[in-house]
Amino acid sequence: MILVNLAILAYTTIAAATYASSISSCPALTPRTSKATTVHDLRIDDIKMVAALGDSITAGFAAKGIQGPTIVNLANLNEDRGVSFAIGGDSGAVTLATLMKNYQPALKGMSLGEHLVELCSGTTCPPFQYKPTQDVLNAAQSGGLASNLQHELDYLIPAMLTLPGGNYFTDWKLITIQIGSNDQCSSCNDTTGQYTPTAYGNYLRAAVQRIQKNIPNVIVNLMGDFRVSPVYTVTANQSYCQPFVGTSLEINSIECQCAKTAAGMAIMDATADGYAAQAQQIYEDYKNLNSSSFAVVYTPANIQVGTFPIQAFSNIDCFHPSVIAHQWIAKTIWNQLFLPQSSKASSYSWDGNLQVYCPTSQDRIQLN
Repeated sequence: MILVNLAILAYTTIAAATYASSISSCPALTPRTSKATTVHDLRIDDIKMVAALGDSITAGFAAKGIQGPTIVNLANLNEDRGVSFAIGGDSGAVTLATLMKNYQPALKGMSLGEHLVELCSGTTCPPFQYKPTQDVLNAAQSGGLASNLQHELDYLIPAMLTLPGGNYFTDWKLITIQIGSNDQCSSCNDTTGQYTPTAYGNYLRAAVQRIQKNIPNVIVNLMGDFRVSPVYTVTANQSYCQPFVGTSLEINSIECQCAKTAAGMAIMDATADGYAAQAQQIYEDYKNLNSSSFAVVYTPANIQVGTFPIQAFSNIDCFHPSVIAHQWIAKTIWNQLFLPQSSKASSYSWDGNLQVYCPTSQDRIQLN
């Protein structure tokens, strides 16, 4: 009986240690005896470069919230790239990249700090906006549409090729792509067809194909799109969303034209669902690819924004995620990386106490 009780205790201890409130509390991985030679055998500590494509969410726009009492303060137009859920590298930040860095201290590519917004939307993408010393391999652009992914790759590929301390040809890489919110917000007035799910899928597929052709040793982490419209239900008539002295203006009222009417929101929702289906189909098409150096994983992102506390939104505009939301998204993605596709959650609701999975030496980044 004593042996049985000890076995139960040991099992309970191991099970409890599977997740932790902080990645620093997780056990270290036993070093590999030999390097991974195929994308199908990658542990998280095999990744040496992290990169991202996307829009203002991935760029970290407004994540730290209001920086002054008036709307004219330029600091309120900052991208807080160092806390971006996908690739931020600021000290103390909880991001997918910092979770990875806990297991691979030599990880390169993380974006740092904050700077004035970089704008790119459709054909309006002024040159020379990127700030390589801070953006590093975060190619996301505020205002970015799926049609702008090629513009972002025009920056990312050379930046990755010349990254100090990195080896473009041999390092294993993870590139996260999350885009579609701005496309959703234009979908109700689409007279050209460029915001349809089919068009979105074509833009996304072209980006994946270019990565496959030009970037060696890479996993593309495709995130499904989520419904933006519930943001307006959560934030409606909240004093938190009217932070600027002398005005009751809610900035999000001018950021998404399709969210002004119930009909527009319905179109947005259907469009978002279509975008997610397109991303998943791209994953399915690549799932059985016979390649030792390239793979696509799919992270469903059916995020139930309506479950978010108001503090999960930036109080600058009550549209973009705040730091705590970036942290929650990062943990959510991290926890899915080690699950087979059939075990990944189909929907995510807010959990302010979400813990992080502690990978073992036997865990691999799951491709199927």
